[in-house]
Amino acid sequence: MEVIFFREEFNMVRTSSLFSALLLLSACQKPAESSLTVPAAAPVKVAPFSLSVLRDEASSGCTWLRLESDGSRRALVTVDAACDGLQLAWSPDGRHAAVRDPAGSARGPGRVWTVDLSSGQGSAQLLPEEGLTGAVGFDSVGRLVALTAHTGELVRRDDVFLFEGRRIPIPELDEGAGLAHAYRLEAGAWKRIETVATRGDADAVFALATTEMLVSSTVAGDVDALAAQGLDEGSQDAARLDAVVPERGHDVFGGWARVESRGGPLFAWQTAGEQTALMMPVRWEVEDGHLGEPEGLALPAHSPVRALARGDLLLLAGETQARVYDLGSRRLAASFDGFRSVRFWPEPGSRVPRGATAASGQP
Repeated sequence: MEVIFFREEFNMVRTSSLFSALLLLSACQKPAESSLTVPAAAPVKVAPFSLSVLRDEASSGCTWLRLESDGSRRALVTVDAACDGLQLAWSPDGRHAAVRDPAGSARGPGRVWTVDLSSGQGSAQLLPEEGLTGAVGFDSVGRLVALTAHTGELVRRDDVFLFEGRRIPIPELDEGAGLAHAYRLEAGAWKRIETVATRGDADAVFALATTEMLVSSTVAGDVDALAAQGLDEGSQDAARLDAVVPERGHDVFGGWARVESRGGPLFAWQTAGEQTALMMPVRWEVEDGHLGEPEGLALPAHSPVRALARGDLLLLAGETQARVYDLGSRRLAASFDGFRSVRFWPEPGSRVPRGATAASGQP
């Protein structure tokens, strides 16, 4: 299996904070009850597909499910953590997965659940205590790995760190330098397998050789994510969109972006700055050649939107809603409400991200 780990993956961490901020704008919208709904017009028939979704539990916690296009579903594991912020990774053989809860302020360093996808059995494990965990994923032989950046409480002597009897040279005498650690989960305990000095920035863990062994990570870009390209303010497409959508329904600073798909371009509002995210309004060309909102989308004006494609299918996902379209006919195929973090279930061999970036607007 080809092993690739992209530096852009950690841009997703920064983008996710912006995505979370956008979610707060639509927090007043009460999530619909988890269901598979049938739109007023009969949905177009498409090839079967599967989705990975998260569902808030009425009492507390979050359930991870595999949802089929016919409405059937299988609960994989329920964890005592909020759905918002949970991150997923799959083992190379697709038989196991990791569910990471990065919220460590109340429970120490945070937790990760390893899940047997056949039995649905999951076990929780505290993440390593040394440093801030930047990623949890699987290496090429299916072992769970945690990567951490460690900048506090380090013993420094001039141009080296003193760490467990070792003298580790500090790169370029960087005042913000720190250490990065790689851990592998063995028999229920984290075993440190690598430590290097780093410049101490957000990309610190990329100094680890172990990073190159990850074939799936909890902060990886989604292989199905569509990239977005911002439009120049004076471009023909931007002017056309401004004429069709004179009132966006919000005042979030940004501009129009174009998302290419097999069925032609999709347009959405994109927030400005280093951390970008797609959000409503969304438009594409309808049958008469005019720009219109995709059938049955109807997301709140402040809603963030993720755009993913698998073959001839387009998935548009908001905070708790998802719509699947047939790209050939541009017809609605399925409508799902009450689920979070909706994405296509990974296909065998597709768990390594290939060029996904923060521009795709993924959380």
